[in-house]
Amino acid sequence: MRRPSPPPTPAPGQTADLLRLRLGEELDYARRLIEVTGDTLSGDPIAVSRHLVALQSLDIVGQMLTHIATVIRSNDPKVAVDAIGMGDLKARLTRSGSL
Repeated sequence: MRRPSPPPTPAPGQTADLLRLRLGEELDYARRLIEVTGDTLSGDPIAVSRHLVALQSLDIVGQMLTHIATVIRSNDPKVAVDAIGMGDLKARLTRSGSL
């Protein structure tokens, strides 16, 4: 009978919360799927000429997922949000007021 593998050791600055680590992994996986889709479509010159804005949006969504995954995995989410380079995403995450 195989013993279950131990939970992954969090990287420095990451939370020890296994669920948050796994949520971050899932967001990374979703980003990779979007990236592969974008790369595939970008290989078709007709698709690029017809859907350039949509392809650029896929890239932006991928960047957002990367930043959100980092925040979720962080042991200090506020610091992780402060480190986000996408100004519009950072502004949305730090806005005041109700949802």
